[in-house]
Amino acid sequence: MEYRINHNPMFSILEIDLDQAETVVAQPDSMLSMTGSIQLKAAMGRRGAGKLSGFKSMLGGENFFTAEFSAKKPGQTLTLAPDTYGDILPLPLDHQESFYLTRGSYLANIGECDLQIKYGGIKGVMSKKGLFLLHASGTGTVFCQSYGALIQRDLVAGEKFYVDNRFVVAFTDTIEYQLVKATDTLKDSLFSGEGLVNRYTGPGRLFYQTRAKPSGGWLTQLFQAAF
Repeated sequence: MEYRINHNPMFSILEIDLDQAETVVAQPDSMLSMTGSIQLKAAMGRRGAGKLSGFKSMLGGENFFTAEFSAKKPGQTLTLAPDTYGDILPLPLDHQESFYLTRGSYLANIGECDLQIKYGGIKGVMSKKGLFLLHASGTGTVFCQSYGALIQRDLVAGEKFYVDNRFVVAFTDTIEYQLVKATDTLKDSLFSGEGLVNRYTGPGRLFYQTRAKPSGGWLTQLFQAAF
């Protein structure tokens, strides 16, 4: 199975070439086009994991259902498009490196990827992307969607880096993260607009986007903070 990312960084699409019996799992409503011998079916949550994984996916900011595209003949092509204006990030997985994906970042995966919703703990209670993260491990490739261009930051052991969590797309699970105050006083928080940020401590790789996706108002923000 081969893939290409075209028209990046702002209007990216993901093209995947499938041989017979190969399958791509993706977020619903992400298909732009496909050749005639690809079969599409809906599954609850992660592939083969049942209804419970569907509810967990909702907690992680993803859809209850996923779309499965399977090639019935050789030489098939599937094209996926994110629902945002931005780049697509491929994250190769192996047994030595796994990733956390933030809310709404997941686009698709190929290969033997194990996707699990993980509770962020008390450190994520006030995080602007919610309490839950999607943990990607196994073998294969998981694809993330971003809003704007992507920046990679490589952190050495003990190195600290601060990012507004609305901009974070993914990071290796070797990185520790914690919600901290961005300013020393309440006045500085109110007038700077930067009250709380996430602190990421290496070693590992951190990927973040250059824009934050517009929210749907304070009710949406409240719901996202809770879930």
